[in-house]
Amino acid sequence: MRYPSTHKQDTRTRLLQSTSALAKRQGFAGTGVDGLMAAAGLTSGAFYSHFRSKSELLEAIVQHELERSGKLFQGKSRKQLLRIVEGYLSPAHIDQPEAGCAIPALAGEVARAGDATRQAFERGVVALKDSMATATASEAEAWAVVAQLVGAVALARAMPAGEVREALLAGVLGGVRGRLGEVPADLT
Repeated sequence: MRYPSTHKQDTRTRLLQSTSALAKRQGFAGTGVDGLMAAAGLTSGAFYSHFRSKSELLEAIVQHELERSGKLFQGKSRKQLLRIVEGYLSPAHIDQPEAGCAIPALAGEVARAGDATRQAFERGVVALKDSMATATASEAEAWAVVAQLVGAVALARAMPAGEVREALLAGVLGGVRGRLGEVPADLT
């Protein structure tokens, strides 16, 4: 049986999607190649037809995920960015890391990765900051918003659901609304 000409690329895409989700949910370093490949429905032998090493896979995951996130934020109006931020700081995003942003999920592992992975991460984070800068007063404000969002998600994921987590998310959302120039609803 002959595979279509797009088979290898299609398989790689499926592999990146499934391993990204697993890495964001369970962590990358602690998940072996067998587990990562099983998530994609492939054998560990197939791994080496797509990647030379597990670190190369992490780099590909980071690039894939941050490009996906970048597209979500790119070219959005201030109002659209606020709606995205509301979803970003929602309990659904906090409780489902496999479907969400890779930055809070993988930043710790990327910090221990090689230069190529760290550079891919940096490019993705800078692209997100640049998208946010279109809605803020300055580049510094954009960095502050990105850091607030990522930090809030990381902290919230480390907390049990409850009042403290809700207060954290609400407080950061109010702060980001202010940075993006929207008057919080409780002040109108």
